[in-house]
Amino acid sequence: MSDDLTGLELLYTTRAMRRLGTDPVDDDTVAKILDGAIRGPSGANRMRVRFVVVRDDERKVQIQVLYEQGLKELYSMTPPPPDPNDPAGPPNFAAIKTGDHLMEHLHEAPVLLFVLGLPGFMSTSFPIAWQACLTARSYGIGTTFTTALRFRQEEIDSILGIPEDNPWEFHAMLPLGVPLGNWGLAKRPPVNRFTYDETFGNLVDWEIDEPYWNPAS
Repeated sequence: MSDDLTGLELLYTTRAMRRLGTDPVDDDTVAKILDGAIRGPSGANRMRVRFVVVRDDERKVQIQVLYEQGLKELYSMTPPPPDPNDPAGPPNFAAIKTGDHLMEHLHEAPVLLFVLGLPGFMSTSFPIAWQACLTARSYGIGTTFTTALRFRQEEIDSILGIPEDNPWEFHAMLPLGVPLGNWGLAKRPPVNRFTYDETFGNLVDWEIDEPYWNPAS
């Protein structure tokens, strides 16, 4: 674990890692990631979440096929690129490229971590999944938050062995592995460009020219 990793550094540098190495991620590390994940927000502290850890090569190949189908369906529903003058900025084609890389190499990730929840309770499962991302970063493990498999809900539930009469369903999948890229600040437009005061469209009167935290701070 990175002992010198500050809270703000953790928040500012836990970027999506879609290029992952094939070195094993041992059970002890996975256990630590999940132990940290369950400290995240949970409605009424009822822990409406379950995890499935997938390492089996054959199962990962089946999942990769479904993920590619789901992601391509998601792409087909994505609106055209925004106007270049959109305050949120142009589309990040680098992110799309790394997303395609993950789609093609998902089965090579050492671990696929599935987060299950109850229908209508993503308000619990999603924060815990993101807490898993933060904890993984603390231990030097890269991941990214994916939901494209929801377009193949029945098939993925079957692969994971979730009985049809069971209330639990797939909510998110996090591939885990040592990142091939570098941790660092994700590029974002200044938040004041799309933050409104009281009513939609009424931009706030404050500005943020540079991130409040950066590696040199």
